Parts: sequence; structure tokens; C-alpha cells
Amino acid sequence: MIAPLSDAETMTASMNEALHPWQPTPAGATRLLGGHSQQPESFADYVQRGGYAPEAWAHAPGELIELVAASGLRGRGGGAYPAGAKWWAVAAGAGRPVVLVNAAESEPASRKDRVLLGLRPHLVIEGALLAARAIGADDCVFYTHDPAAKQTIEAARRELEHAGARLPRWRTVVAPATYVAGEASAAVTFVNGRAAKPTSKPPRVHERGVAGRPTLVQNVETLANVHAIAREGADRFRAAGTWDFPGTVLLTLNGAVRRPGVFEVPAGVTLAQVIAHLGGGAPHGIQALLPGGYYGGWLPATALWHGVALDPESLRAAGSDLGSAAITVIPESVCGLWQAVRLLRFFAAESARQCGPCTFGTAAMADALERVARGTPRADDLGRLHHYAERMLPGRGACGHLDGATAAARTALAVFADDIETHLRHGGCGRPTRSILPGLEDHRGDH
Repeated sequence: MIAPLSDAETMTASMNEALHPWQPTPAGATRLLGGHSQQPESFADYVQRGGYAPEAWAHAPGELIELVAASGLRGRGGGAYPAGAKWWAVAAGAGRPVVLVNAAESEPASRKDRVLLGLRPHLVIEGALLAARAIGADDCVFYTHDPAAKQTIEAARRELEHAGARLPRWRTVVAPATYVAGEASAAVTFVNGRAAKPTSKPPRVHERGVAGRPTLVQNVETLANVHAIAREGADRFRAAGTWDFPGTVLLTLNGAVRRPGVFEVPAGVTLAQVIAHLGGGAPHGIQALLPGGYYGGWLPATALWHGVALDPESLRAAGSDLGSAAITVIPESVCGLWQAVRLLRFFAAESARQCGPCTFGTAAMADALERVARGTPRADDLGRLHHYAERMLPGRGACGHLDGATAAARTALAVFADDIETHLRHGGCGRPTRSILPGLEDHRGDH
């Protein structure tokens, strides 16, 4: 059993040394969210803090793309794709480009984009306008699930117009709050007047997106970093984070920690540092965690002691992914296997149902794991789960949804292997089955 990571004193001396010179603080004292109340930052306040500075707008379009590429900025929406390469691809497309700001944040465990947009709308908007200038776009689309976010965006636009800014064509679109609706091609499809469901590739959205034009789809956190790069340069941006993943990361910390919330940290800090210092520790111990939202899969608590860090390479090496940086901590005091069942039920319920492997495969995996959790499996359930999750289904879907479901199943089979054996022998483990996963209270499966 892993000892509870209850406070900073449980960290080893070497880990404490690794903390220097980083001084972890809640979101509010760093690059993106520093020094703000709970009200949206006004245009006047943003300008006073250096927003819309002439030096940020002095770069020629190609120079700005080169600067973003040199900064090493990578997408913060889940894919971690190099922003500069994406901008070049869109700028080189046939036709006048479009910028689509993806503020959907479909991940139930993530709140960081809502917090960022709610506190600093002009930081996001300036990033979008700089991106539009760089790639030659004359249309900006803000895409969100949240009517309140639309109000914030539109209020900021009115401030800009009142200040005399010349803006590209601009619209804000509110889409259905489904998981797959946040995917880039689903966002484009909805803006084009159809259901918010992913489409098969090719063509990709950078080739043919909104109105058939090359479209830059970029997450709000990614765009919020562009102002500092344009104003202060690539080297200054690289002063935080790692070489391969520079800058800071907004994370959402959920589950059995003392201080859940949204925080900003330099990329590359360890999960153990985040939980102990930002989250205040886990008073009921740690059984497992989802470090990158629901898409990336489970990690065992032992990952905390192996120095797994908050960057894509470190997490992929450990068998998970950074994703949306939504970290959910599962305590030892609940049944972890039932958390895994709920997660698979979520994937089954949120499938776009556009292709057979996803429509039937996600439900089949959820059904099989639930029978195992109840201690009433069919003879081939475990073998079928391994076959589906490891060999048959990965890469088969029209979009990435099925890959998220198979990662959830594959990692659950490894992380909760002891629990599976206990449930098969005794029909359960005796621990409460209540949900720890944010937003999945309705995906019960344990009634």
C-alpha cells in the first residue's frame, strides 16, 4: 500500500532540492493569471499591464510565425502540436485563412480554460488577433460550450471597438456541451452548420475548415501565450518549462487533495510536487491518478515516486499523456475499479456513433469491465478486454475518441490488476463505490 502523500514533509530531500528555484503558488501569481480578482480584466487594466503593446504588433506576419516557432510553444488543448508548424501550414494553404479559437473545454475534469477566459479575456483575444495577422486571416470564430463565456468574449470585443480597434470579422458560437464537440473537426463542422461531430481525415482543418478555407484551430491557453512571445521574445518565453515543452502550464487539480483548483506551473515540475505543494497533499492516500484528463489513461500512485513530470514526453514514457493537464487523484479509501468502470461508461455514452468500432467497442469494454467489477464476469471478459484495448480497437475510429477509450481500458487493466483479482474472488473489495471523477456522477454503473 502506498503511504499517504499528506503534506510537503513527506517529500524526499532530493525532491525538495528539485523544487528550487520554483516557488509553487496558486494560479494568480504567474504569467497567465497573475494578480487578478475574480472579475474579468478590463481593456484599460489589460493595456496598463502591457496588453496590445506596439512592440508586440511591430513584427511582419512571417517574422511573427518564426518567433512563435522559435519559442517552442506547443498546443495546450491536448495534442501538444508545435504552434509555429501549425501556423505555417495554415498560412500556406489555398484561400484566405480563418482563426477558430477553441474554448469548448469538453473535458469534464478541466476548468483551466474557463478560468483563463473568465479572468483575462483580452489576453486570449490579443493572441487570436496576433495569430490572424500572422497567417493573413480576416475571420475569427470563438467557439465555446458556455453562454457565460460568450458574454465575456462579446463584452471584451465591445471594449475593443469602443477603443477604436479595427477588427477582423468576428463571431462567437455556442455549441452543444458534448465531449466530441471539442475536437477540432467537430468544431469546424458545427460552425459550418452541421452537427458538432468529428469528420474523417483528410482533409484536415488546416487544409479545408470553416467555409472550406484553411483554418487555424487553437486552444485558448495556447493563444494566451502569444502576447508574451510577441512582446518579449522567444528566449524569455523559454525561461520557464523544459526545452521540449517550454512555458508554463495551466492545470486543474481534482479529487482527493486538500486544495483542488486551477494552478499555473512551469512545465516539467513533477506530479508529486503538484500534489504535495499545490494540492496540500492527499490525506486519504493515493491509489491512482488520471494526470491528463480522461483521454490519457491511468497511472499508479508509484508514478509519483518515479519523478513523472508535467510534460508530454515524461507522461508518455510513463504510459499516459499530458492532455488537458486535468489531474484527478483517486484516494485509497474508494474502489478504484469502479472509477475505471465509470470512465469507460463515459466514453461509451459520449461516442459520436459514426463508426462501428467506436459505437460497439466502447460499450463492449464498459460492459465487460462492469461485469468484472461486480464479480460476475463471462468466461472470456478479461481476455476480450485485453484484446479490444491492446490490439483490436486502437486506431480504428474515425476520430480519436476510441483511442481515449482504449487507453482508459488498457491502463485500468494494469493499474487495477490487484483490485480485479479481488473482485473476481469476492465480488468486490468492500470500499465505497462513490464517484471521485468530476462530471461523472451520473455514469454510475454500480447500482
